Amino acid sequence: MKTDKFEASNLINEIGVAVDIGTTTIGVSCIDICTKRVITEFSFSNPQKIYGADVITRIKNCIDESSAEKNMSDMLLLRLNEELKNRLFESYDRITQLCYSGNTTMLHILRRLSVEGLSRAPFSPVSLDYFECRVTHEDKSSDVTEMFLPCFSAFVGADILAGAEYLGMGKDDEFDLLVDLGTNGEMLLLNKKCGYATSTACGPVFDYGVSGAVYGSECIHAIAGCVKRGLIDSTGLIKEPFFEKGIELDKGFVIKQEQVRRFQMAKAAIYAGIICLMHKADIDYTNIGKVYISGGLGFYLDIRDAFITKMIPEDFRSKITVSGNTSLEGAKKFLDSELRDVIGITDEAFDSHRDNEAEIIAKRNNMLSNYESIRNRTEPFELAEYEKFQELYIEALEF
Repeated sequence: MKTDKFEASNLINEIGVAVDIGTTTIGVSCIDICTKRVITEFSFSNPQKIYGADVITRIKNCIDESSAEKNMSDMLLLRLNEELKNRLFESYDRITQLCYSGNTTMLHILRRLSVEGLSRAPFSPVSLDYFECRVTHEDKSSDVTEMFLPCFSAFVGADILAGAEYLGMGKDDEFDLLVDLGTNGEMLLLNKKCGYATSTACGPVFDYGVSGAVYGSECIHAIAGCVKRGLIDSTGLIKEPFFEKGIELDKGFVIKQEQVRRFQMAKAAIYAGIICLMHKADIDYTNIGKVYISGGLGFYLDIRDAFITKMIPEDFRSKITVSGNTSLEGAKKFLDSELRDVIGITDEAFDSHRDNEAEIIAKRNNMLSNYESIRNRTEPFELAEYEKFQELYIEALEF
């Protein structure tokens, strides 16, 4: 992602900010609303990690500690605004819109909605619907419109729904599959008639699976290389003489047995989850047309490593598109930066039309209608309650 600072003198228009709130990583894109130009893109570690590495732990902390939810919301907004000021300088004041995407728990915490309903069956969120409000910021001269994109269920969020709409999934009889390789391992199988969505807890393994690794892709590449060379066997056991000290690789990577086991559990959950989706839809590999691999990891992943480690079924080899952070792209699409394409006006005429509220509302309502169409025909389900998941998961542990 772009991390360079923006020269304020180059900006004369309002700024829209798209934010993907990941459990581990926050992705941000700043856009000139008039020209659609991406001003800067960056990411940073979610400061809420001090309350736990996964959504389950953070939910528990919110329930156990009355101030935890407010603290988590405040610390995220504080860090986000600090990062925006550092990159936009005085043009920070020109931010007029913020569009948030992310998993259901992260959006609940940000809005300070109770997460108690997410802590136990039947897993009832306070809200899954689109929400918009005007917010006054002490350090800004004008109010900001904040938009929270809709979610599927308690554990399949706006990140998947926004990603599916952005990718144009589910328009044919053939199914499309979206797999988000992140902390929550969310997945969607969709065609024009029906869909199935689920998630599986992967933890931050894809980010920090190997000691010294910066990206999850490096973790996967390191383990895949060791499997290929026979240093790790099909059961995941590190062979001698490396079992005790681990396998030392380039860049200071050291692969130890416990790290291989954590990676096995994460990749097996993804693999088994995909098979469960196909079982629910009563289809096989031939009924799936496109497979999208998304998430921050998806931007850097060498898909060959996913096949070597048996994280993704081999039958998908010719169907895969590594699509990066589709949650962030979906949030960007929802911003007014896409308005010109929708209403079809020229550069010269755009300035005189950009404040036409009716056109903006029509464009957004069209996207919200797309979201609702996908939600209405999709059945979210819990993998833990699916009878075949445990058996498939155990089988998928092997390399």
